[in-house]
Amino acid sequence: MENKPSKMPRSKHIVVDTEACGGCLTCELVCSARHFDGLCDRELSAIKIDADMLDYRFDYMACKQCGSASCVAICPKGAIGFDENTNARYIDKDKCVRCGACVKACPFSESKYPPIRKVVKYDQKYIIKCDLCHGYEDGPYCIQVCPKAAIRLG
Repeated sequence: MENKPSKMPRSKHIVVDTEACGGCLTCELVCSARHFDGLCDRELSAIKIDADMLDYRFDYMACKQCGSASCVAICPKGAIGFDENTNARYIDKDKCVRCGACVKACPFSESKYPPIRKVVKYDQKYIIKCDLCHGYEDGPYCIQVCPKAAIRLG
């Protein structure tokens, strides 16, 4: 059974100014800490920074909150919803069975750092994707803590 919303709401998404980024990876650590009860683990971060410190170049990946939202449509349990304030796609951890259908449906699933991915860690399965800090009134924490102010909503 597919979840077929009548209209996919538009959402902003995380954008990193790669010229301003210093590669400190603070954003990755605070992302995992916020979503996993204080656990700082880059593998559990929804934002990924690819830091080439030799050439001092950076690239990033975070969920683009696609207009097509194929992850939402394919979820057999209807576990991906839309935040009522931001329209960001978020995973309802109580409904998610971690089947990975959303991961396969993502048009960016083959990239170096897929924006939605299945992670097995600490004997648990997780589906990781940026939800713009769904459920937190102060919004995306990565934006607030970036020491270079290189992260914004786009």
